[in-house]
Amino acid sequence: QRLVAPTALEAYAKCPHAYLVERLLRVRPVEQPEEIITISPLDVGNLVHQTMDDFITEQADALPGHGEPWTGSQRARLLEIATANATEYERRGTTGHARLWDDERARILADLTWMLDDDDRVRAQRGARVRSSELAFGLHGADPVAIPVEQGTVLMRGSADKVDEARDGTLIVTDVKTGGTSSYKDLKDDPVMAGTRLQLPVYAHAARQLLGGDRAEAGYWFVRLGKRDRIEVVLDDDVERRYAETVGTLVASIATGLFPAKAPDSPDFGWVRCAYCNPDGLGHGEVRTQYERKRHDPALGDLVRLVDPESLPGALGSEGDA
Repeated sequence: QRLVAPTALEAYAKCPHAYLVERLLRVRPVEQPEEIITISPLDVGNLVHQTMDDFITEQADALPGHGEPWTGSQRARLLEIATANATEYERRGTTGHARLWDDERARILADLTWMLDDDDRVRAQRGARVRSSELAFGLHGADPVAIPVEQGTVLMRGSADKVDEARDGTLIVTDVKTGGTSSYKDLKDDPVMAGTRLQLPVYAHAARQLLGGDRAEAGYWFVRLGKRDRIEVVLDDDVERRYAETVGTLVASIATGLFPAKAPDSPDFGWVRCAYCNPDGLGHGEVRTQYERKRHDPALGDLVRLVDPESLPGALGSEGDA
């Protein structure tokens, strides 16, 4: 049985057509290093995640205990690892113009230093110790997480960015984010955000399954200057039920072969949000018009109710298109 990653299902929920082309057909946009002006947000995120994982993995035998801070030597070592990793990104030609990269690299190092400060603060409040970084499930021989759905069972794979453990045994699962919080503003109203936020519930399952324990909490940690915040996701029975229904709908839609091009509902300004809906960078208006017509097809009913609820009759913001 094929394993599926929560991030893959999130990508499908955002644009099924992009999922088909990128993940099934394996066609990706070509980037020319000489055209790169500055390091991409994706590479910034990868650099931060890689550095924290390298650091915590290296410190496995000297991780701080319950409520204890990172030491000065550990902080210095984090910056050494970050500098080495940043140099490797520069060698690959993905960091852009040298002067812009110098400034961005300094900001990344400052963010990593702040991450240890904030980690000290939160773990002191909770009396928590660091347990794991990039806790893998369904990978490297670790058991997958099984999610029961109406059609059967979905086996999921992935890795949780960071797991701490409070003195009472509660596992605290954290997903590190280097972007902003604006795209997470609807989490309180919809814990899966129309299928585009599926990581934390399964990460919590994985932590309980692999590390033991009955209780787990989960949250997003936004770590870049000007965007710093923490958003907790409540993991109750209603969320578990909503999560299973969402995963079931997405997996069933993929298996059925539903891959409409769900272009953004507003024009691209400044950057292309979906390269598969707007491959030439000139706009996705025609693709959006086609989607607005296709989404009323009964064959797409379950999928559209999940990923595009505002298009339903009577929904707030519904355009009432026909």
